[in-house]
Amino acid sequence: MLIYDIEIIKGIPAKNGSRLDGIEYCNGWNDHANMGISTICAYDYEMDRYRVFCRDNFAAFGELAAKSKPLIGFNSLAFDDQVIRHHGLIVITEYDLLVELWKAAGLGGKFEYPSHIGFGLDATAKANGSTGKTGSGDQAPVQWQRGEIGNVIDYCLEDVRQTKRLTDKILRNGALNDPRFPNQKLTIRRP
Repeated sequence: MLIYDIEIIKGIPAKNGSRLDGIEYCNGWNDHANMGISTICAYDYEMDRYRVFCRDNFAAFGELAAKSKPLIGFNSLAFDDQVIRHHGLIVITEYDLLVELWKAAGLGGKFEYPSHIGFGLDATAKANGSTGKTGSGDQAPVQWQRGEIGNVIDYCLEDVRQTKRLTDKILRNGALNDPRFPNQKLTIRRP
């Protein structure tokens, strides 16, 4: 199994359209082709090893993902896989933890507002005994462009670690606490 996450280079404009001076932006969360990839971080279960991939070794991630089954992510079907495809790598997430959470809650596998809100990685991690995320995905491109490379890689690795902790809990128990109602369990299909 391989768990992965990406961070992007270009910023996402705020809902009100505001932009920071000196920061390059794409045209929003669906502009996958123009986002760029700053880093890909992964956890390789076979090697029991965290990995970091940047422009110089993206191809190595593609090779690792091709031989690792299942490929696991959090919102990776709708986001990470799409961005990666637009940058020359073909990966197919076989187990998207966010989609599995939605299905366990009796919802469809594609985001619909407002029924699908409340299932983010931060909320899910906190509902299941973790401290949660260490940052925000919309700040990672700003940090990357400002040269805060280590911060972005650290943030991406932590998202992978949070996803791994949740995946391990599913492997052990077949369930997670519902992030909207933490005292309720969701029975989740194991990867």
